[in-house]
Amino acid sequence: MILKHSPRCLKINRVICYLLLLMVLGYSPFIMYDIYVKSVELEFYSLHMEDMNYNGSDFECIIPDYDPNDAQAKKFLRTSPIIKCGQPQPYLTYLSPDGYIHLNQTAIELSGRQTDDYQCMYTEIFRHKKSDDKFELGVPQIFQETEKIRSSAFVLVKCFLKTGKLAYESGHAYIPQPSPELFEASRRGSDGDVNRPSVLIFGLDSMSRLNFMRQLPRTYHFITNVLDAVVFKGMTKTGDNTFPNMMAFLAGKNVHVRNKESGKLSVHKPSYFDDIPLVWDSFKTNGYTTMYDEDCPGLTIFNFGAWGFKKTPTDYYARPFWLAMDSIKNFKSRDSRCYGNTPKHMYLLKYLKEFVTKMKDHRYFAFAFLTLLSHDDLNEVQVADSDFEAMFLNMRRNGELNNTVVIVLGDHGNRFSDLRKTDIGRVEERMPFLAVSLPEEFKRRHPHLEKGLQQNDDNLLSWFDFYEMLMDLANNNLGEKSVVERYGKIGKSPFRWISKKRTCGQAGIPEEYCICAREMQLATDDERVRTAARDLITHINSVLLGDTIEQGLCSHLNLTRILSAQMLALGPQVAQPRGFRVLYRVMVQVIPSQALFEGTLEVDAWSKAGHVVGDVNRINRYGNQSHCVTDRIVQLYCYCTDLLKESLQHTTKLP
Repeated sequence: MILKHSPRCLKINRVICYLLLLMVLGYSPFIMYDIYVKSVELEFYSLHMEDMNYNGSDFECIIPDYDPNDAQAKKFLRTSPIIKCGQPQPYLTYLSPDGYIHLNQTAIELSGRQTDDYQCMYTEIFRHKKSDDKFELGVPQIFQETEKIRSSAFVLVKCFLKTGKLAYESGHAYIPQPSPELFEASRRGSDGDVNRPSVLIFGLDSMSRLNFMRQLPRTYHFITNVLDAVVFKGMTKTGDNTFPNMMAFLAGKNVHVRNKESGKLSVHKPSYFDDIPLVWDSFKTNGYTTMYDEDCPGLTIFNFGAWGFKKTPTDYYARPFWLAMDSIKNFKSRDSRCYGNTPKHMYLLKYLKEFVTKMKDHRYFAFAFLTLLSHDDLNEVQVADSDFEAMFLNMRRNGELNNTVVIVLGDHGNRFSDLRKTDIGRVEERMPFLAVSLPEEFKRRHPHLEKGLQQNDDNLLSWFDFYEMLMDLANNNLGEKSVVERYGKIGKSPFRWISKKRTCGQAGIPEEYCICAREMQLATDDERVRTAARDLITHINSVLLGDTIEQGLCSHLNLTRILSAQMLALGPQVAQPRGFRVLYRVMVQVIPSQALFEGTLEVDAWSKAGHVVGDVNRINRYGNQSHCVTDRIVQLYCYCTDLLKESLQHTTKLP
């Protein structure tokens, strides 16, 4: 039987064909455009993947593992002169740990005078009621021999000769007995509260893992060999300077904010921090005595560019003491590292040591952060190596660390030394030192926690992760499986295994600080590099353009030299052409300021100009160049026009 289509069927088929034809013709521009997009992106992808020499789609972060004594670094290392305070004044008084002020009879005898030749008085130091940046002084109290300090933990002391001449001026601090309520709340039980160890954190500003190993070999040996600490090789910073890193660590907060219109990334810093839950608040809630101490009041975490706290943030808070010490103008040592006869860092170590001693039978959280020796100089901190070692050794011998988690850290690596211009310096600036030591009995009861730290010692980690670890300790969350997914929004506690396939984004590490990139060195005369460099300067000038250039405050910056450049491909997206992008990292010098800037610019197949990702880092000091502006970001870039003529005489512009 032969089937024939009816006229009606033929008509329907013709309509369908016609409609299909219309659809094809109608959608053909979209199809052609899609083919075009794929071809452009595929070409861009192929070009850069060939350059990147990347094989395989299974991403795993490769942690850079430089030798601390790499040849690139050795030429920047030097021996710092030991601290020599001398004796700009007799050491006439001291404050004992029980809070009694004493005349130093030995020093009086060595001065060739008698006790009656001096009239000494102490003045108690108090925190200002309305300001974290001021201190108040009590009524001066004349004393002979020995006298109990009345109300404060800090005093300024002056001694005069009978002629009225000032002969001595200094300050003292001690740890007073806590209030009865606090004393009882933090007292350890008869079993020692092994499951609730104290937490002692000792931090050093601008200290990378590699530089810690170079500069502090005695301390490094002690914490790794005696305290059996785990050192984390993949620890990576989450922001440019101290503040964003320590906010991630102490509050679990990402303080970076991206402008919706410009896409620029900035750091949000509130004026006051009282309403922000910090990790020591959680310890306080759970029966711990808390202490916070920093040695450089002008650069402290919560006061640099902000106003700190309206109320005292911890049970023991030494900021008023440091403010008062900075007010002392007489009897200064020729060595700026001293207050009078005493190295400045010893005041911080003494205060920390005395706190740990007095809290031996109590639960405590202590955070001490030293800035003065390590912030400005790559090599300076080495002078305190034996002092740090001695402090930890003394604590260990006295059994004061038997039930204490010890954390030693840096916030980031050195940002301004000449080493920073090298490949190793760039990497270690992003990778701070971090070591964690668990007490022996605690490890025996919870072996999985030590195992977790060891499993993660060479994984990609960030400050958000160690915030989670601190919160585990504060809340007694010590099981093999956590009772919470996380306390913050980003991190994972290193007490438990973290995947090696983790990306920087998943760890809360901004792309410009990511150390996982597939990276390739580029020639500085590569046209792609020159384009990226010019885009970077355009971006910096756009930041300056707002008020400063228009008002004639800051000079327009021009590119004069490209020092180095790398091309980077980040994360799992390297395996697919669609949406593929690369980053160019360039280091440049500009006129008239001679500033060195390093920035990361994102480029894709459709980029007309590179988009600056995150912070642009200034990697040399700017001194007084930006004296005409107050904005913290603009200060990094600005060269005040009143300095312009002198600078232009010895620089040239890149053609």
